[in-house]
Amino acid sequence: MAQLVIDKRYEGIPGVSLGGYVAGVAAKELGASVTVALARVVAPGSIVTLERSDSQVLLRVDDELAATAERSQFETTAPVPVTARDAETASERYPGFDRHFFPNCFTCGPSRLVGEGLRVFPGPVDGRPLVATLWRPPPMVWQADRTVASEFLWAALDCPAIWAHVVHGGSEPDDRAVSGRLSLDQHAPVPGEGVSIVVGWPIRRDGRKVIAGAGIFSETGDLLVEARQTMILTDRGVPLHPDAWRATDRNAAPAS
Repeated sequence: MAQLVIDKRYEGIPGVSLGGYVAGVAAKELGASVTVALARVVAPGSIVTLERSDSQVLLRVDDELAATAERSQFETTAPVPVTARDAETASERYPGFDRHFFPNCFTCGPSRLVGEGLRVFPGPVDGRPLVATLWRPPPMVWQADRTVASEFLWAALDCPAIWAHVVHGGSEPDDRAVSGRLSLDQHAPVPGEGVSIVVGWPIRRDGRKVIAGAGIFSETGDLLVEARQTMILTDRGVPLHPDAWRATDRNAAPAS
């Protein structure tokens, strides 16, 4: 059993630690292919306890189960790679530059300065049902071998999957969602130095479940990491309809 603090810098929605980061913390010791079910939100600054068995890690806050990580694999749905030029062009159209409900989000918040967040800003790709961006991982997420630590791969792919559904998922006007389950399959290390290409894509909607994928590709098109996220439609959380992000009333933030 181990304990650690979820640093306040890893906030997504205000007052809530980024689900992808929490999942990455739970999954870190289980290997390259893991699924994490999120059971409750974790407040920034929380002390969490990790209970590990051979194939599972339970993450608890105040003795209450917050996440369950298990080894697993999933069938790939990754698209044909996006070129670096197309990813750069797409990022210039990132919807969060015009309006962002959570501008301090560790992954995709435009208020985060270089070195304070991951600054993953995926925008729509011309002619394809994808969002994409170039990504330069900040040194604070590098390991000693100058590759990106696995928990930050989970964090980096959390928001692009959501943005893919916002842009291309065909949501209803009142749809909002919270992260329910995240899976990640790491095929190769992600270098800290240089540029990677982050891509997100919608997969399907199944009742009140919304499923989307995201991946990190090398500049030459090799798939390094693939993730899948299942979001649960609720009356709170992230607005999924694109019109919500185009609204002019910046004070109309959603319930979290």
